[in-house]
Amino acid sequence: MVRVETLAFFAYEKIVAYTLFSAYTFQILIFTKESHMLTNITNIYFVRHALPDYSWADDAMMPLTQVGKDDSLVVLDSLKNLSFDFCISSPYKRTLQTIEPLVYEKKLKVHIDERLKERVRGDIGENGDVLLKKRWGNFDFHEENGESMNSLQQRNMEVLSRILEQHRGETILFSTHGAALSSMLNHFDNEFGYLDFIRLQCFTPYVLKISFDKNNKIVDKEEILIIDKK
Repeated sequence: MVRVETLAFFAYEKIVAYTLFSAYTFQILIFTKESHMLTNITNIYFVRHALPDYSWADDAMMPLTQVGKDDSLVVLDSLKNLSFDFCISSPYKRTLQTIEPLVYEKKLKVHIDERLKERVRGDIGENGDVLLKKRWGNFDFHEENGESMNSLQQRNMEVLSRILEQHRGETILFSTHGAALSSMLNHFDNEFGYLDFIRLQCFTPYVLKISFDKNNKIVDKEEILIIDKK
């Protein structure tokens, strides 16, 4: 009599059947086409920080307001059913506080990279919007003592490119800033510009899922959470 052992499990909502016929030492491994393709997909959940207290002069230490802290729990609720393989964040306090409830719940180790900090603000005065348009019109432009969009984009893309190479096929939590995230989106789509940034600037917090293929090309984008503070 032939003894048959069958192990069935689910992967990405598709059934993967592994059937072992021990009498004949014959193994059949059947993967759905969709499941096989998904092994090369890297999913990154970009989290733009919740509402900070803009009265703080020290940009790096600017904390979340109570509203921002409350909204960090909404971020937790939006992502709590996911399993993350890797977590990385800007060193700024507001980005770390935004993901803190999720990190605690999922027991994640947070990797901090200085290159992910927000754009260095220079002497803006009362010409903020004028200078903002100039920066988006010319990525080499920067106000006095400030940082250009090219510089911001380059250092953020250095980190993102490394993640895509070293964590292919994984699910990543990436805590970031509005301008930093926008610079990365512009890297993949140079049509992403000033008006797109203005839209995103109102969302705090904001969660954007981007799926990358094995060639680091974007294959899907989905806005997971939008809290509009406009």
